[in-house]
Amino acid sequence: MSDPLLDRFADLNYPGKRKPTNRPSNVSTQRTTEVWDEKPVYYFVQGEKREFFTISHLASALNRSVVTIRSWENKGLIPRTPYSSPRPRGENLPGTAPKGKRLWTREQVLGIMQIATEEKVILNGKPPTKRFSQRVLSLYAQLIESDSQ
Repeated sequence: MSDPLLDRFADLNYPGKRKPTNRPSNVSTQRTTEVWDEKPVYYFVQGEKREFFTISHLASALNRSVVTIRSWENKGLIPRTPYSSPRPRGENLPGTAPKGKRLWTREQVLGIMQIATEEKVILNGKPPTKRFSQRVLSLYAQLIESDSQ
């Protein structure tokens, strides 16, 4: 049994009614996610070229937005990274001090991911816990100590 109202509008085109005609059928239409460690940034630290990752890399690794990571840092749920890029040169907005970008090492990002998995937070959609934050802070201290040796 057909619906007379639906039959009346059957000839209308609306988004999603027809399959795309300009794409090959063998190409997947799903978005591919970028690997978190693609395109690291490099800075010289004490004359040595080092690999770093920005907040967008960390957000991608944790499957969260950059805004969420900043919010968690401001609330103290994730400790601030001890690394930052050099302050930018040039003019900035009146009343603001130029700041560098937050930077994380590969070991930090991998450690945060491992702790998040072990604590069953972030990667499972749950917010960071106090225990998670303490473990990340001790990870930072441990990595900085091993860097200085």
